Amino acid sequence: MSGISDHLSLRGEDRSIDQGRPVSYAVAIINYRSYADLDLCLASLKRQTQAPEATVVIDADSDFLLLDTLERQYPEVIWTPTANLGYTGGANTALDLLGERAPRSEYFLLLNADIELEVDFCEKLSTAMQEEPEAALGSGKLLRNCRRLIDSAGIVLPSNRRPYDRGSETVDHGQFDRKEFVFGASGAAMMIRRAALPCLSINGELFDEDFFAYHDDTDLSWRAQRLGWKVLYAPEAVALHGRRWQKGCRFEISPAVRRHSFKNHYLQIIKNEKLSGFLWNLPSILFAEGLRLVFALIVDRSILPGYAEAWKLVPKAFKKRKIIRERARLMSQMRLESTVGDCAPSAPPY
Repeated sequence: MSGISDHLSLRGEDRSIDQGRPVSYAVAIINYRSYADLDLCLASLKRQTQAPEATVVIDADSDFLLLDTLERQYPEVIWTPTANLGYTGGANTALDLLGERAPRSEYFLLLNADIELEVDFCEKLSTAMQEEPEAALGSGKLLRNCRRLIDSAGIVLPSNRRPYDRGSETVDHGQFDRKEFVFGASGAAMMIRRAALPCLSINGELFDEDFFAYHDDTDLSWRAQRLGWKVLYAPEAVALHGRRWQKGCRFEISPAVRRHSFKNHYLQIIKNEKLSGFLWNLPSILFAEGLRLVFALIVDRSILPGYAEAWKLVPKAFKKRKIIRERARLMSQMRLESTVGDCAPSAPPY
């Protein structure tokens, strides 16, 4: 499998050849009727110290009057109106398009429309990724629009297996200003190493389209860990995130989308969790699931059908789990057989 071979060769390459070399990247923005946000996002992209090779906008359920205004304002953008395929379908469509339109790009940056980049975000993140060839995914420090509160400093996987954004809604005092590997990268502003795509994709999908929206980033990050890749947090790359789903705004999100988030939690565990990890963390998982059921019964009954929706997708999730497990076993075998001493990645810590 070429993706696995690429992974091992990247781990073994001399990092010194990357220093001072321009890094090529391309950008895709997934938009759903957020044209004011999209305008700010594109304007911040246009100000970048290092320009992308190509920029694609996947625009779901387009308002063509508003879209026409932006098309005239940003003629360099490749505009792609689509049906609403969810974030996952939109992101996969974007990656396919970037593969065609940006043949030299080493990295693909996926953005939500409500992201506004600092002028050097792309240069700093791509440079940081280039310095860490074992990183398949990466993101920077995301702040709320007030610039005072942290939105995400990478994603954490706790013992209850409910991933969360590190530092979310806390004041930024520089406590997350160290570059490091983390469990996951927020899909709001995620950079992907192009060479990792064949290894990480399952049945032709990098993002699992059964998810539709939410937890697709943690599912991908978890899969990357299982397959021996790492996820990089580069705090010198800063962006602002409007984040529609915030504390106190839950019921501004449609019930259908809330149900997707609810069901996807279970799908990502089925696909990615090792049996040993599941048994070790079972007390925390059961306690959290009890609280989750109580919340659904008392606070938000509209998400209860999410149990049935998840159950229907369990067989497909187990098939994907089998693919991931077999691929991880193959990668482990290739690492053992490798003749390059330190190119074999250590076992993922998650």
